[in-house]
Amino acid sequence: MPQIPAAEVPADLLHALAECQGRVVLVIGAGCSIEQPTGLKLSSVYAVEAMRQLVLDGVLDEGDCDRPEDLSLVASAVWERHGTQVPVVERLPRGEFRTARPNDGYLIAAALLREGAVSCVLTLNFDLAMSTALTDLSASEVQVIVGPQHLAELGSSTVIYLHRNVDEDDAERWILRREALEDEWRDDWQEVVTRRVMAAPVTVFAGLGSPAAVLTETVTRIRAAVSDALKTYVVDPADATAFQAALNLPPESHLQSGWVDFMRRLGARVAAEHCAGLETAAHALCAEHGWDDEAQHAPSVCSRFTELGLVLSGKLRALWLLDAQGYAPDDARRALIADLLLGIGLVERELQASAHFRDDGAVEFRQDATIVASVLVVSGGGTRRWAALEPRVRAVAGGLRADTRPAYAILGGVQGARPEQIAPPEDILMGDSDGDIIAGADLVMNLVLIDELRDDPAQIRALAA
Repeated sequence: MPQIPAAEVPADLLHALAECQGRVVLVIGAGCSIEQPTGLKLSSVYAVEAMRQLVLDGVLDEGDCDRPEDLSLVASAVWERHGTQVPVVERLPRGEFRTARPNDGYLIAAALLREGAVSCVLTLNFDLAMSTALTDLSASEVQVIVGPQHLAELGSSTVIYLHRNVDEDDAERWILRREALEDEWRDDWQEVVTRRVMAAPVTVFAGLGSPAAVLTETVTRIRAAVSDALKTYVVDPADATAFQAALNLPPESHLQSGWVDFMRRLGARVAAEHCAGLETAAHALCAEHGWDDEAQHAPSVCSRFTELGLVLSGKLRALWLLDAQGYAPDDARRALIADLLLGIGLVERELQASAHFRDDGAVEFRQDATIVASVLVVSGGGTRRWAALEPRVRAVAGGLRADTRPAYAILGGVQGARPEQIAPPEDILMGDSDGDIIAGADLVMNLVLIDELRDDPAQIRALAA
């Protein structure tokens, strides 16, 4: 799909994101669920297949719908004949909608919600890819609105299923028919929600091929009332879209890009702010403790960490901080991450190797293609003592693949001095199970403080032994 050069992403959109004050709203449609691994099809494909089955099953006759590629018209045709839209819903791939896996665009959207960069994702889709992304990133603070019964939960961080979703058991409530899309939303909960959401300073529409009146009419009224104070953009890989035309937007408001690539651009902008914050925290640590030799190397290791992308760097923060969440937002614990990154830089320079971050929380140090050392990286959060930290490290190590499990963990943010014996053996009679192929160990037993590596570079060289 076409890609937008970074310079062509509007500056006001990037700036609004980077502030992380919830000034951006995303409105998404079926086009966002096409890219893998979500892998769903456009509604026109499902409409044609539903029409085929409806005719074969005697629900409709050929010619009852003159545009069978339009799902709303197919639903209207069934309604006119039978006074229900249930036969249409029954012929949609509800299992695929329910189990849809989120592509990178959805995961980044969930991360942007968690970081406060986006205040709302309003989706017209029936699939649950967006909800699954929230689950993957432990976004429990994000409210999910699926109908008027949840309007009281509308908060500062929200996902709204404007047309309901596949979990709606009453098929008559799915927003499918042309009449529902064009007229029935007026003075209903959909209009209330849309008016509130569309008042955001920046609104981005993505993956919407055809106009939806509840969106186009509401946006047009709001823009007329506030002139150019609000910015609106349409993201689509096509040269032009009917949705853009319906909004009467200028050419520069059309960003020609696929959903995933566009979201990666947005994620990279917020990650760049995280990088700047990490560098500031690292330099503050160096200045406070007199680590003058390390300060000059901080930008390199911080940038390589954040260049992993918004989602992966957030997952690594959670792992390194021993956070129960699947994703840890950039927050007041930033200095703890900076401390760990400084430690990684120490190992790099002593071993003359480059750090490669694994998605399981381990870091490999490579000389060209050869792995010379690998370590777990863990923070005690500034409050954990050795006795509390050691079993947590064991638990993390036990979840790693045995053939790639590091033999060492380097630790930062530990409270108190190292005890002579970190912990008693796992089994008083048998001793520790390290190296026991029956007990399945080779667990991380060698815990090394970053400050110990600073004081004794020989310990760094031991990591590669």
